[in-house]
Amino acid sequence: MKKLKYCFVMATILVLTGCVPQTKYAWNGYDQKLYDHYKNPTESEQFVVTLKEVIEYGENVGKVPPGIYAEYGYVLYEKGNFNEAILYFKKEQDKWSESKVLMTKMISNANKIAAQNEKRKESTTEKSVPITGDAK
Repeated sequence: MKKLKYCFVMATILVLTGCVPQTKYAWNGYDQKLYDHYKNPTESEQFVVTLKEVIEYGENVGKVPPGIYAEYGYVLYEKGNFNEAILYFKKEQDKWSESKVLMTKMISNANKIAAQNEKRKESTTEKSVPITGDAK
């Protein structure tokens, strides 16, 4: 009788252990945080911090979710931080081959805008350089 109870308890434990969901990626509460962001978009800075935390946690455990690098890169792109955005677009492209076409386009766009901004800075700097010499 004791053996039967022991076997029943062990079988129950094994069955319940097999039912525990194993996550393939470290989402780290991303879905709730995204919902909160959509619900209150004025707190976008908090969402940016959340994305960074999800990425750092995912990298630490080796389970970065698909699309997170791209989403964070796009946030940086919208803020005008094109060089860092390109880094995250490249990470997404390297990690997820399915995103190669889109990430290549995003990298190309970010490079173009960064180059245009650099030209504007240079032309503004050239115009504001004082001319030295004797004015007669």
